[in-house]
Amino acid sequence: MFESGQVTATADFVSKTGRATPYIFTGVRVVLNDAPFLAGMGLDITDRKRAEAEREDLIAELEARNTELERFTYTVSHDLKSPLITIKGYIGMLAEDLHAGNTENVEEDIRRIANSADTMADLLRELLELSRIGRIVNPPTNVRVDDLAREAVEIVGGPISERGVQIQVEKGLPIAYGDRQRLLEVFQNLIENAVKYMGEQAEPTIRIGAELSESMVLVHIEDNGIGIEPRYHERIFGLFDQLNVASEGTGIGLALVKRIVEIHGGRVWVESEGNGSGAKFCFTIPAPPDAY
Repeated sequence: MFESGQVTATADFVSKTGRATPYIFTGVRVVLNDAPFLAGMGLDITDRKRAEAEREDLIAELEARNTELERFTYTVSHDLKSPLITIKGYIGMLAEDLHAGNTENVEEDIRRIANSADTMADLLRELLELSRIGRIVNPPTNVRVDDLAREAVEIVGGPISERGVQIQVEKGLPIAYGDRQRLLEVFQNLIENAVKYMGEQAEPTIRIGAELSESMVLVHIEDNGIGIEPRYHERIFGLFDQLNVASEGTGIGLALVKRIVEIHGGRVWVESEGNGSGAKFCFTIPAPPDAY
């Protein structure tokens, strides 16, 4: 300051208790009675720093959303095109079979056209559901994790019974805090996914547990199915990323899970070595404010 005439610096102002507060300090050189002096001022910029951090977070989120939107647009156009091409192809075959009077093939053509139309309807329905997450959220409430687990198991009761899957829910599970309906969708999708990829396991089993971890509830849904190779652990949560294209569904289920968990401030991941080792899906959701 004495060399240049003025200076501005940003630094933490540390109190006697050790609490650091961000400040901007300005100083100018003044001459009084032929002697140089420093005239300075310090301004608390806590709010500005907070706003800058929020802005950076928002920019990062917007960039991530834009990337997701670009991929979303591409994959939607691709996946919607597939059943349309199928429908168009079988309409041509239907016309030929009708002209030839081949009633047996006509019935098969109609069945396949109907299946393709159902696939498109399922895809559009789940896309609409995905678009709503983050905009339409029910008020958060306290909800028992074991209630969510049992209700989700009832919803997926058909496939569970058909495959003969044993469900084991740990006792004394904690209470979570969030949008009950959305959290139920998380459990439902993960249980459905576990049943779908159980493989030829002789004693198919799904274990559901949870524990309190600081301000969050850590939930794990573990199966002894075919497992997931480590190189696919991130990819499976992307839109339409089905590792087995011959499997049923649209490939949106795990993307829905990821979106719902992130809207609640948590994260989701999978632990598996693949090669029939089973998979353990883990996710965190808030605990009630008075639980920690």
